[in-house]
Amino acid sequence: MKRTYCSSLFFLLSVVILLGSCTLSRVNEASPAKPELFSATLEGACFDLEGKPVNVDSDYYLIYYAADWCPYCTAYAQEIKQTYSQLKKMYGNVEILFAGHVRDQSNEDLLSFLNQGEYPFPYIRYEFRERTNIMNLVDVPKFWIPGFVLLDKYGKVLSSSNGEDKDAYYLQRPINAYQALQQSDCISCQK
Repeated sequence: MKRTYCSSLFFLLSVVILLGSCTLSRVNEASPAKPELFSATLEGACFDLEGKPVNVDSDYYLIYYAADWCPYCTAYAQEIKQTYSQLKKMYGNVEILFAGHVRDQSNEDLLSFLNQGEYPFPYIRYEFRERTNIMNLVDVPKFWIPGFVLLDKYGKVLSSSNGEDKDAYYLQRPINAYQALQQSDCISCQK
């Protein structure tokens, strides 16, 4: 009986010591922080062809990658301008932003392409590429151009023209994904 009493006393003393050394932490009951809008990332980084800053704030972004030395990109000029105009008229909540190509060396490379096609959409100046992470949105071995990446308003990648290899490339995939999102929104609004 003496042993049981000692064992019980030892156990109780151990529990008291352990509890005394513990600190209780309160669970933070505040709501989780909302992710930053992509428009905040783009702040001060977008410009028009005349060199004027452009504030860009949209629900969706189609980031356009192309270069003036790419014959497919220059051949796509009229189609992308028509697509841009149609998307803006039909939905209004998307912005195309020109990002250029990884081989660009300066802002002049971007302007060379833009002036060639007289594009109506803004571009991200060369010096803001790193801050906006615009050239690293998708992790693929090679990004085929012309190409798009579709982002939501928080900068989450929803679709890309590119895949693991050239066979997975499909230029219209992000545009089709955007249109499908808009159509599903319309259907859900009608219910």
